[in-house]
Amino acid sequence: MRLRIDGQEVAWDVDAPRTFGSAVKEAARRAAVDRRIVHRLEVDGREISTRVEREMADRPVEEIGELHVHTTTPSALIDEALDGAIHLSAALRDDIRKVLSSLRAGDLSAAKSLYVSCVESLGTFFELAGAVFNGVRSGAFRLPEREDGNGGELPEPPASTTEILRRLLKAHEAEDWQGMADLLEKEISPNLEEWSVFFSAMRGSGRR
Repeated sequence: MRLRIDGQEVAWDVDAPRTFGSAVKEAARRAAVDRRIVHRLEVDGREISTRVEREMADRPVEEIGELHVHTTTPSALIDEALDGAIHLSAALRDDIRKVLSSLRAGDLSAAKSLYVSCVESLGTFFELAGAVFNGVRSGAFRLPEREDGNGGELPEPPASTTEILRRLLKAHEAEDWQGMADLLEKEISPNLEEWSVFFSAMRGSGRR
């Protein structure tokens, strides 16, 4: 297997017994020397997901033609994650408005379809939110500096997110459409707005 890091082929001990997982760890170790981290992986010219990476962990390297590891800096990665979270929050609030519109129009078929997609996106959003917050709190990522060169204190994230989602799922199970509409409008959407403000504060004032 050929190993490339950011476009450059890397010499490594191909005779040692290796798995795909150990090759990725080796690439991560080399990247860390330059204070960079693994951002995405391509196997034989195709980008793979984190799930596929886990599934391939024990695969012998002899079965793989080329592993191309793309790296980035921690600051660039956290900026990308924060921007993605802010944009996803706005998109989710738009989706919620569509669900509410269908519910209030009595179009349950459309509302159910939109709601399923919305809940899946909510799950993705809050996983991302938790990962970003915990990454910064643990010190894995540093807060972006503000334009004046000063770092900021980590703001407190919105509270009660898990409890709101629990009640939303309970209302859905009971087919309490009015209850769902109230939770989406009066609690979920405002909570998303709070998360957006939280991430914007983390991103740093004056930065885009």
